[in-house]
Amino acid sequence: MKKTLLVLFMVMLLPLSVLAQSSGKIAGVVTDKGSGEPLPGVNVVIEGTSFGSATDEDGYYVILSVPVGAIKLTASFIGYATVAMENVRVSAGITTEANFQLETTQLELGEAIIIIAERPLVEKNVTSSVSLVTSEQIENIPIRGMQAIAATQNSVVVQDGNLYIRGGRADEVGFYLNGASTNSIRTGNMGRFTGIHVIQEAVEEFQVMAGGYSAEYGSANSGIISSDLKTGGEDYHFSMDFQTDKFADYEAGDKFLGTYSYGQHNFVGTFSGPLYSKKVRAFVAFENMYQADRRRRFSTGWEFDDVVDMNLNTTTGLDTFNLSYPDGFTPNQEFKRNSINGTILFDFTPIRFQIGGTFQKDERQLVDFTSPPSLTILNDRKFYDLYDAILFNAKITHVLSPTTLYEARFNYVSQTNEFDDSYFGNDWMKYYDSAAVYDKTGGEVVYLDSWTPDEEHRFTHASGFPFDRNGDPYRDYYLTKEKYLGGGLDFTTQYGRHHEIKAGIDYKYYTVSRFRTDPAVMSTYKTKEAFDATDVETLGAGLVGQVNIFGYDFYGNELDEDYVENDSVYMWGAKHPVMGAFYIQDKIEYNDLIINAGIRMDYFDSDDRELKSSSDPATADNGQILLSEWSEKDAEIIFSPRLGFSFPVSTKTVFYMQYGKYVQMPSLDNVYYGSYQYQYQMITGGRYFGNNPVGYAADPIKSTSYEIGFRQQLAEVGALDITGFYKNVMGQLQIEKVKVSDNLNQDYLRRVNGGFVTTKGLELKVRLKRTNRLATSLNYTFTSAEGTASTETSHVSAAYRGTQQPTLVNPVDFNRPHKGSILLDYRYGKKDGGPVLENLGFNVAWSFSSGHPFTLANPTSAGQTDGFAVGVDYMNDSRARLATEAINSSSTPWTQTIDLKIDKSFRIMDKLDAMIYLRINNLLNTRNVLNVYDMTGDDHDDGAMARSAFTDDYVNSAYGDLYQDMYKAINYNNADSYWDEIGNQMWGNPRQIMFGIKLNY
Repeated sequence: MKKTLLVLFMVMLLPLSVLAQSSGKIAGVVTDKGSGEPLPGVNVVIEGTSFGSATDEDGYYVILSVPVGAIKLTASFIGYATVAMENVRVSAGITTEANFQLETTQLELGEAIIIIAERPLVEKNVTSSVSLVTSEQIENIPIRGMQAIAATQNSVVVQDGNLYIRGGRADEVGFYLNGASTNSIRTGNMGRFTGIHVIQEAVEEFQVMAGGYSAEYGSANSGIISSDLKTGGEDYHFSMDFQTDKFADYEAGDKFLGTYSYGQHNFVGTFSGPLYSKKVRAFVAFENMYQADRRRRFSTGWEFDDVVDMNLNTTTGLDTFNLSYPDGFTPNQEFKRNSINGTILFDFTPIRFQIGGTFQKDERQLVDFTSPPSLTILNDRKFYDLYDAILFNAKITHVLSPTTLYEARFNYVSQTNEFDDSYFGNDWMKYYDSAAVYDKTGGEVVYLDSWTPDEEHRFTHASGFPFDRNGDPYRDYYLTKEKYLGGGLDFTTQYGRHHEIKAGIDYKYYTVSRFRTDPAVMSTYKTKEAFDATDVETLGAGLVGQVNIFGYDFYGNELDEDYVENDSVYMWGAKHPVMGAFYIQDKIEYNDLIINAGIRMDYFDSDDRELKSSSDPATADNGQILLSEWSEKDAEIIFSPRLGFSFPVSTKTVFYMQYGKYVQMPSLDNVYYGSYQYQYQMITGGRYFGNNPVGYAADPIKSTSYEIGFRQQLAEVGALDITGFYKNVMGQLQIEKVKVSDNLNQDYLRRVNGGFVTTKGLELKVRLKRTNRLATSLNYTFTSAEGTASTETSHVSAAYRGTQQPTLVNPVDFNRPHKGSILLDYRYGKKDGGPVLENLGFNVAWSFSSGHPFTLANPTSAGQTDGFAVGVDYMNDSRARLATEAINSSSTPWTQTIDLKIDKSFRIMDKLDAMIYLRINNLLNTRNVLNVYDMTGDDHDDGAMARSAFTDDYVNSAYGDLYQDMYKAINYNNADSYWDEIGNQMWGNPRQIMFGIKLNY
């Protein structure tokens, strides 16, 4: 009933999208320069737009809902000279102060005084810690990728491909583009693999809000990264930017200037300007990116000739073959992306209409399910992960008066992720069909599936290493879809001079569906007709458990609704979680006190089910839990207060503090399971261990954050910002063991709320404006993040054994106590330094970090692994390892990377400029150790060769010296078994040199 009422309430108001703040505010006072008296009735406008206001009797003016970016502001009054203030930077959610002093004049009409504005060194109106990066800084920085740029800011850690803020988990970060949420409700982050892609040339500004945020933001417990796209101006501009590292034969591992090529190029084109009228302005950016080797890792080539095939399951007997692997290049790691970002603004004041959006199409090459690239070099069958995403938003702003407006917004986001096979595309029933493989290759590949006894096996065993044969298929097929329609209505008014009151409602309606199957098992039936002929009620649990589906049937056909034949044969349709919110806030601004106070009400309905009795559900004869045993998970309504203060002691000194409560749903990939997957894991005990505990209806995760800070201007050239913070997160997912009754075969594991983490630390930020050609910024963060678990499956072994879940806190896996960056930008301006040095720039980014925690451990046995993974298999299976110290007592080494960009601009013809540049990432080619082996704490030796339990089985008894040579070449020199079994990289990226040329009009 609560859900129905909320939906009706939202729909009646307006079916438009939830968008957080993506505009700023300009305010100031206009006075007579001679007398200092305020001037009422002065017109203050943003040049080239219809944005503007007039001063009141106190000379005060305010302009609301100003687009983010650098603008030109003019103040004009009869009898006074017009003053134009250029380069006024407007930031999202921040009040930009622009004061004017006008003087009487005898100047001719139209002549104006020009002032070049500078960004204030101390922001007095900001009540929390915010890191802001502008388009100019993004253009100059030698780092590519918004995630990598964000990692240079305070409190942001990127580890193993995930982004963390202040000790929160990866799914606790909120991402916004033009105010629209881009988080995947399934994974909690920006998407399955790549997320909504933001072209960095299209970004006007992005902010990292780590210390707290106002009530209009929700569904993020640790921090928010908000990006705003550029908008078109009155004049036409375009640019083309091409960069590449293709200076050598990368497939052969050739070197160029002492480093390797990875077959990468990027092309970015942008256009901006008016469409038919200056009241309609557009901006669009297109990017094409290609990487032959997206991993860009430290690797060493190897060759082994006349290797004996030791796979005795083949019908052809023993034979020999040659093996070779390139130096410095990782095969089968291709990546392609095409993406578009754009905005269109219709400025018909008092009504403004803006639309924007993104589109992208990604293709990421995968290796075999069980093998890294080194073990797939004999297989020409390729596999791909396909990802498509669309984001569309629209905003209508109606200015009722210079101090009051409302905004109505619409948003649509769609993400699709699918597996693709180079032989059969998405026809997964043929993946393991030996006859189809034979026909596909014209009889060149003789492959019979591994379920057929006494026939040729899928693997070629070379001294214990299982190399894939040609035509070997991938293990899984998957198709997931996620989309949402959102709506929002915001009302903003400037009440008097001191109160900016804002209230709004948000609403999101999601549709989430998943199809994941094991073609090796399902193709036992060979054809769909054979499967159709089988009574679903008689299917074995082992078979139906190989599919995890909702919103689809067994074949991947979409279901319009829940498929139910009777109480014991059913499938669930697509999930439709709903999120809604209402907020109200007041930004109170005095000269010596700023208060940002608000409260937010969040509504969460996960559209999930939970068992009426988790330990004693009734089951049907076919083993499926009866549909009547499930009940709908109740929706929740949670209130979150937010309060921030800023105390400007002077224009150069500011104290601030922030307090807030935040709440979000856990990532629903860990919660949503299909009905047959529950049967497989809960009834038969399949996949009961490792990272596969069943999903279960979960409650929202809550956090409380405190922050206190100090900003101080340093002379006239710089500013210092020091922030102390403390945060507590409760209700993170963890694993528990459910004791069952006679209806279930054995106890099972499930995800539940219960974990917590506490984070405290200190941020230091120093910013020096450009002086003598040099601009500098320094960021440093000390963080201590300790919790009961780093992920929901961290203590799955304790749950499996039925022991009590840990309640003592330990450092989380992604905690890096010390992290920082120094960014230096040195450049010559126009007519500066002579013809050679004019418009020459150097940008250096030095990033450093202490290591992350890990636990030294020894394996208790060789486990269930083959010879390739003996040194790492125990790291994924806590049943086979024994910790030799307290959890996360050890730490990986420090890391540091220097990136460099050198650029030179020059004029080609009127209004057309060119820039040539060189971008070098990891200038010193530092081999940063990102991870280590648990047994040794080393990145080159996993300890396997020193243990007789392994060498007796895999060296002395079976494979001999060649095994040791291959093990060292593949695992020690390239860390392939670590990558394959653990899923992470051992080392950071090596040096990469990119040469680029850019045209600007």
